[in-house]
Amino acid sequence: MDVYLDWICMAWDAIPNEMITKSFKDCGITNCHDGSEDDLIHCFKSYGSVPEGRSMLRDARADLEECRLAEEIDKAQDEENGYISDESLELDWNDELNAPNPDFHAF
Repeated sequence: MDVYLDWICMAWDAIPNEMITKSFKDCGITNCHDGSEDDLIHCFKSYGSVPEGRSMLRDARADLEECRLAEEIDKAQDEENGYISDESLELDWNDELNAPNPDFHAF
């Protein structure tokens, strides 16, 4: 076991830090979340396994941003009119009609 651990440590130490950093970027592990480094992700390249992935990720980011902005607008409207819409979603579990059904399990 010690032989294997020594070999692994020596092999790891032989890899330049820049190569390790690049491999994390190539895999999309440490890339910027704003999309500016999506072109570095290996599987998104034209010869990669998911060439359409970059546009799919861009679309997903746009959808998230749209939801975030809509929520921001909703909060501003709630503050403006004094009505907190999230509070209207809370149920009174003391009410028989809203009580959870102990016989129903979602799993």
